[in-house]
Amino acid sequence: MAEDTPLLQGKVAKILTEREVVINIGSAQGVKKGMRFAILAPTPEEVLDPETGEVLDVVDRTKVLVQATEVREKITICSTYRTTKISGGAFGISTSSINKLFEPPREIPETLRIEDSSLPAPLSPEESYVKIGDRVKQVEEPNRA
Repeated sequence: MAEDTPLLQGKVAKILTEREVVINIGSAQGVKKGMRFAILAPTPEEVLDPETGEVLDVVDRTKVLVQATEVREKITICSTYRTTKISGGAFGISTSSINKLFEPPREIPETLRIEDSSLPAPLSPEESYVKIGDRVKQVEEPNRA
């Protein structure tokens, strides 16, 4: 992506499933299949200078990352794409646990209802759920800078 090309921005127009949303921008605005977007918290966080209290800048908090899977003229269907690997092994003694010892590791897809355990404090429950009208901003791919 060229440095002078602004990142696309839109809003969540509809929630389809626990993993899919529709955003209100599409091919007419330059969206292409595979583009990635961050669904953002409603309000950016102010970054204050610890000595002067001056507002240095604002940063957006990401609720979840999604990827364009179907692009139409005015809308794009996006899906979560990050996964968490869990091992198939279990440490219990029950029969069902023993059967799980032999299962291969699985990847669990991230859903739109995620918990953020990193600092700073997590978004409040009201802010953390994806809602219609949430701001959406294209995410630059690190390898395409």
